[in-house]
Amino acid sequence: MRIAMSSFSGLGAWFVLRLMAEGHKVDYYLSKPEYEDVLSGLIPAPKMLSLDHRRHQLGYGYPSYRNYDLSLFDMTGRPKQAQWSKAQVPTLGDGSFEHELEDNREFGLDTMVSCGIDVPPYKRFDTPSDAKAFIKTTGKRYVYKPFTIGGQEQDTSTTYVSKNAEDLLAAMDKLFISAKQAPFILQEYIEGTEVSVEGLFNGEDFHLLVGNIENKKFMNDNKGPNTGCAGDLVFTLSPESTLFKQGLAKTKGLLQAYGFKGIIDLNSIVANGRLYGLEWGPRFGYLCCPISAHMYGAGWGDLLFAVASGKTPLLKWKWNFGAGVTFSIPPYPTEIRIPGAKDIPVKGIDPKDVEQLCEYFLYDVKLNGKGLVTSGNYGYIGAAVAGGNSIGQAFAKVKQRLDRIQVPNMQYRTDTEKTCAERYELLERESWISS
Repeated sequence: MRIAMSSFSGLGAWFVLRLMAEGHKVDYYLSKPEYEDVLSGLIPAPKMLSLDHRRHQLGYGYPSYRNYDLSLFDMTGRPKQAQWSKAQVPTLGDGSFEHELEDNREFGLDTMVSCGIDVPPYKRFDTPSDAKAFIKTTGKRYVYKPFTIGGQEQDTSTTYVSKNAEDLLAAMDKLFISAKQAPFILQEYIEGTEVSVEGLFNGEDFHLLVGNIENKKFMNDNKGPNTGCAGDLVFTLSPESTLFKQGLAKTKGLLQAYGFKGIIDLNSIVANGRLYGLEWGPRFGYLCCPISAHMYGAGWGDLLFAVASGKTPLLKWKWNFGAGVTFSIPPYPTEIRIPGAKDIPVKGIDPKDVEQLCEYFLYDVKLNGKGLVTSGNYGYIGAAVAGGNSIGQAFAKVKQRLDRIQVPNMQYRTDTEKTCAERYELLERESWISS
């Protein structure tokens, strides 16, 4: 199969590596040239796809995808380009609906409500002054969530879970500036167990459901700043499970109406027997998708093609549990580039061993003449991922893969198995996972 991967900043580069390992021919298009070193030497150099010059003269200038069997976008935020792609070839990962669902916070929550999914009470604001007046009136604890503006992904630290009303009042102005003065919502904080459900939707129904328990805080015991993901536990999920039926299952009619095909994730929190929707992820999830791809095994590219084409994918799992732990070096978790974070040796992974390379979701890595080194993209090297027949087996493999890695000043959480397993067991006891 011939596949195109369109990327903003190289997060999807690993999928190029994984799909090439399955024998597919993959062309890699990168929007931001400053990230061209991501996986340099391990995958084809990023390039501009051939342009349809007639459309280019009309001012659109989007790449032509007509010679591909499948087109993938690694993040939402380029809806017009993705819509052109969809008009030419089966496409997954972005589009007008996907962009609005994830990046327009208010639309995403309104969509949940329209599907009958409970959501914590929320309110939109455009300025800190109005939000502060609202907080002073209610005196409640809120989560600050900024919109994405102009296709520019927000830094993970701009989503802020306050300790109380006074804490958010004190942090509001700085958060607003850090989020590029984007509109934001304040959502009432609910104490409970956070969990996501991800599925593949082929335009008609859901397939290959997984649950995802994620650690977002950078340090052990959920201390420190938010990150995209510090570690995960992923597990196969029955369509008869309460977790699915109270959440993602309710969106089937909506997704059919929009003609959605692709990967979709509903992040939620469960408390007192109720599920509350929080956020959408209608695209590749990091780290959930690299882990679930590992759990699926061979034929993952064919799976994506079937879903994007509206066909029924092959239902199989190599492993019922998957795990991943992020490893990095400073300045991560900040997203600031510093010269000292470039060309640091990354030892323990044989760059000639494709199977071994696929055991890690890799980002801030490139190949030089001597081996793997960091590419200088703020220290987010990647994550060790593995599958197993049990939670313990999956995490034991992750530990082995982490122990293999040698990078100066390497940092990662050591409590991911404990914290994620505790949440999984709680969900089991409360009958969220069982059918």
